[in-house]
This record gives sequence, C-alpha cells and structure tokens, in this order.
Amino acid sequence: MRIDQPTVQGSLTATGDITAYYSSDRRLKENIVPIEDATDKVKQIGGYTFDWKKGIEKATPKTGKDVGVIAQELEAVLPELVITREDGYKGVDYPKLVALLIESNKELVKRIELLETKVK
Repeated sequence: MRIDQPTVQGSLTATGDITAYYSSDRRLKENIVPIEDATDKVKQIGGYTFDWKKGIEKATPKTGKDVGVIAQELEAVLPELVITREDGYKGVDYPKLVALLIESNKELVKRIELLETKVK
C-alpha cells in the first residue's frame, strides 16, 4: 500500500521524534564498499559548540547555543553528506555521520589490537 508523500515548503519542526529507518535494507543496495581511511576523514572535521547568529530566521529557525559540525569541512571529506539548499546555505545529513564514525572506530580498534599483540 502506497501512502502519498507530503511536501513541505520551508522548515518543518517537530516536538517529537521523526523516525524513518526503513531504507537500510541490504536488498536495496549495490556496490557496497566500506568507507576507506575513515579515521583520517574524521581527523579532518571538527565537532563544535557555537551560538546561532541573530537575524538568520530566513535560513533557519534555530537559536541559542548548539553543537554540530561545519558543512564545508565535512563536504571536503564526504561530499555525499552535504547538500546546498536553494537559499545557498549548506546542510548536513547528520544521521549518515554514524557510518563514518563506525568505520573510524573499527580502524582504531584494529590499531589497538595490533598494539596489544606487540606488547604481549
């Protein structure tokens, strides 16, 4: 059964969770390749605390203190995770950062295990 997909112009704000986790099925994918040099990629991006500027309501409704990444830094490393919106501002597909962090963590675990075998 198909449900029509609503279209939203502008911002969509939800006070609860928005859950969409139905499209990660292996059967929907091809050319599956692990992210290479994930740790090196992670080293090229930063995690920051920052304050949203005042007067940016046309670009985003966000205000106050926040945490995040800089889209331009991420775009240089994994451009698939960044979009340029119609207004020219860049946006980050934050959930996809998890894949990069998983692969980086696996690389670091391998390095630790190698070091542990050398110490024994």
